[in-house]
Amino acid sequence: MQLKRMQGFALMEAIAALLVLVLGILGLLWMHQQALVLQRQQLMRSVAMGIADDLAERMQLNAPQHAMYAKTWGALSNPTGPDCASTACSRPELAQWDMQQLQASLDSQLPEGDATVFALTGLSNWWGIAIAWRDATETYRTDAAAGTPPCPAQMSCLRLFIRPTR
Repeated sequence: MQLKRMQGFALMEAIAALLVLVLGILGLLWMHQQALVLQRQQLMRSVAMGIADDLAERMQLNAPQHAMYAKTWGALSNPTGPDCASTACSRPELAQWDMQQLQASLDSQLPEGDATVFALTGLSNWWGIAIAWRDATETYRTDAAAGTPPCPAQMSCLRLFIRPTR
């Protein structure tokens, strides 16, 4: 009689071990999913920094025309401007072409990418570049830094401040 009780106990041990194993695997899958989310967020921040840095360098090289780089959220650049890669351009045309390149980078590299370029209030010749991308969880927001325009809803933003002088 005692032998039959031991066989039932072994079945309960096996079920408990299987439950522990399943919970461990589910925990590993959840951690893997969280790592993928964090990796994507970091990738978007890196891409946004590259786009902002590229525009900052363009503004630095064309500093006399820095006012032509002003852009608000949602404003699209003129797609019919000059092609300064194949022909010589004046400085105003170069600024227009730079903004076309910015828009092309936003469209191709960030999900629903957008940008704003603005003069900082109270700081002479200082400009801000804010790059935004679709992020429903808004994981990377830097609102109201130095009086800058707020980041649009359901988007993460990266800001860069520059002083384009030459």
